[in-house]
Amino acid sequence: MSGWNDSNEIVVAGTGQVYVAAVGTSLPTKAPDEKLNSAFFGLGYHTEDGTTFTVSPDITDFGAWQSRQPIRRDLKAQDLAVAFQLQQWNEQSVPLAFGGGKITEPESGKFRYDFPKDGDALDEQALILDVQDGETLMRFVLPKGNVAESVESQFQRSETAKLPITFKALAPEGGGSPGYVLFNDAAAFAAGS
Repeated sequence: MSGWNDSNEIVVAGTGQVYVAAVGTSLPTKAPDEKLNSAFFGLGYHTEDGTTFTVSPDITDFGAWQSRQPIRRDLKAQDLAVAFQLQQWNEQSVPLAFGGGKITEPESGKFRYDFPKDGDALDEQALILDVQDGETLMRFVLPKGNVAESVESQFQRSETAKLPITFKALAPEGGGSPGYVLFNDAAAFAAGS
């Protein structure tokens, strides 16, 4: 019988990971434990705050002379976003956080990061967020998007320096859904559960 209180349907995200790859990389489409294309790079340690998935609708209300309440609402726009703070600084996380740019090795064992140049397009990536609660898995898939908020890193003795990232989905080529979620919880999501 559906609609009853069921503690098995509560999600406590004990762990997870965020992965990025070039737009157009083959994506998982069937199951949250489907093997990822080897082009996906796991971004490593996040702060204990984990990740935040946000759906932000921009809704327009339409009124009428005869009614004090709106008589219709339409969805004007909708943002899908994943926000997290990375603790690892590396060849993938730094360019992702700052919207692109380039890492070079001007001298053996010495590296240089250059921020994107004037005229460079904002870097686009595919992003996957895996969330795990025991045996329950959820995989959020955003085929195309980019970092769309400010990045502010603080360097101090008593805390790790973080790369705060807010990644927002872009419309896919040819239209359609900007993302999807895969689940393995048959008890919660199977028809008639």
